[in-house]
Amino acid sequence: MNETTFRIRPYSKRELARLYFPDTVNEESAIANLRNLMKHNPDLIAELKKAYYKPHNKTFTPKQTGIIVQYLGEP
Repeated sequence: MNETTFRIRPYSKRELARLYFPDTVNEESAIANLRNLMKHNPDLIAELKKAYYKPHNKTFTPKQTGIIVQYLGEP
């Protein structure tokens, strides 16, 4: 069995979105899906803002990635 373990590290939005939504047709759809999940979870957004998240950022820091995983589970 060759299972990969998810690592908390910096991720681009595209990369993390594709991990959460591997079956989407394109990267933009995956990003939109991730954005919608985040938008509908006010506690997640509040925690991310405390970790200096801004919607225009292209990457998530390790701390932000950890917060996302805490609220959404591992991809």
